[in-house]
Formats: sequence, structure tokens, C-alpha cells
Amino acid sequence: MPGTFFGPYNEQYATYVEPAGGNTGRWPLGHRLTLPDGRTYDFALNDGTVEVAGNLYQSVAREANHLNLTPDVARAIDAVVMSATLGATLAAIDIYSEGIIHVNVTPGVGYAYRIRRARANGDAHAAVASSGIITVNLESGEKVQVATTTTSRFSLTRNRYHQILITAAPPTGGLAGVSPGVAAADRYYWSQCQGFAAVLADGTLLEGLPVQASIAVAGSVESVKRRVRTGGTVTVLSPTVGVGQLTDVAGAVVSGMLSDISTSVATTVDITGGIAVNAPLVGICYKPATDTNYGLIDLKYLA
Repeated sequence: MPGTFFGPYNEQYATYVEPAGGNTGRWPLGHRLTLPDGRTYDFALNDGTVEVAGNLYQSVAREANHLNLTPDVARAIDAVVMSATLGATLAAIDIYSEGIIHVNVTPGVGYAYRIRRARANGDAHAAVASSGIITVNLESGEKVQVATTTTSRFSLTRNRYHQILITAAPPTGGLAGVSPGVAAADRYYWSQCQGFAAVLADGTLLEGLPVQASIAVAGSVESVKRRVRTGGTVTVLSPTVGVGQLTDVAGAVVSGMLSDISTSVATTVDITGGIAVNAPLVGICYKPATDTNYGLIDLKYLA
């Protein structure tokens, strides 16, 4: 299982080959490296393309045909395997290694189980054809807590750090860190998730302001945008004001302003602006940058 490795400077640039197939990296996916200055990195496997230093990365997008699946058989309490029928998309061998299977329709709803790490090919699950039955082995120690039936529904989620890729614009998966350097294709490496990192800028980044994953330029960050409506109507109160006389509690007559706010006017207000579409927060800009350059970002929201 993932843990924390307190390592020396320069380890963050190390890369590792896949030694034996399956998912047998030196550490489990998500294993954490902490440097002496507190910068932290998570162990990840890239997606078959060379890493780009200073780019933001994401997990593989969810597969709709691997969600809300119908179990082929019931599973009793303490079962260590779970199975269901896939939709019309195949599953390559062990792609859900170190991932999660969760129950999203009762019985058994609300429970999530870790899938076994594939130390050899097929340890997590075999390759499964489109519309075939996938049987996943749970991690050692994981057991079904509430019995499921064929009326339950299961969903499969890959490990966040399995075959990560440069963020789409806007992102199509959860954020998985910033590449600290260059790693060859199909390599394990350390993806930075906390602390200062140089990151590609989309537009001008301003010191002290938060940044989000860019919705326009893959692998970059931009200043945070606020989600707003693009138009509509609003009722504006239009008061009528006058002068009148009132009597106070002592019986004295005093003058004062009287306001009638019962009149209202409907008007159209232009509230167009930047829309934050699927753009999760990344961190705070510490040193600014202009468009296409690299700002220094204090990563705060990727862990």
C-alpha cells in the first residue's frame, strides 16, 4: 500500500521502468516522496508519451461503459472478489490495478473497495472483451462488508496515477500533479503535488492570486475564473421619497423622510464573464508569469 518516502534532493527526477509487466513499479501508485524542504511528489505511471516538464497532468478520463454495472452473481460478506458485466467497451488487462470498485445501488451501497496491485500480469483482473464479465480481485485485507446481489450496481475507477496524461482543455479527469522534469514513455516517475513548482501559464498569472487548470490550453494553468450566469432579468426597487411628520413617544411632532419601496422595475442585466468549466484549483501564484511562460506556483490542491 502507498506510504511516504522521505528522500534526498534529486530523487524527484528519477524514473523507473516497468520490470515485470502488470503494475510492479518500485512503489505502489500514489506512494509519496517528501523532500527535505517539504515539496511532495506522488509515484505515477505515464501514458506512453514523454513527460513535459512544468506541465499539469490528469488521470485517465472515466469510461462510461464501466460505470453502474450489473453484477453477474451475488457476493456474500467477506468475499474477496467482485464481478459485473461491462458495457460496450473492453477492459485491458489490469487497467484497474490499485483502483476502486464501489457499490452505487443497494444492496451494499456506499462501500468502496481497493482493487489488488498487479505484481504479475492478471493479478488485478484479466483482459475482458466488450460486454464481457470482469472479475476483480480485492486488495489483501479488503473484504465485502455488506452482501451484494444482482440488483446491486458496481462502478470501476482507475487509480489516479495510472497512465496519467497532460490535462485536456478543460480537464477530463482528476488532477494528478505537475511533471518536475522529463520522463520517457511508459515510465514510473514522481508527479509533484505540493510545494513550489514551475508551471506553464495560460495568460498572465498574477502574484498572490489563485490559479486553476486552464480550460483553453492543455497542460497549463490560468488565473481563477468565477462561474456566473450569462444573462437574465432582475427586479430593481424604485423608491418614492417624500417628507412627512410623525409623533414620537413623548408626543412631540418630528419631521422625517418617508420612502415607498413598493414600486419595482424589471430590467435586463448583462452579467457575462469568464466561466470556470471543469477547472479545479491548483494553487497560488507566487511569482508571476506572462502567457506561455512559466510561473512559480505554490501547489496546494493536488494532494
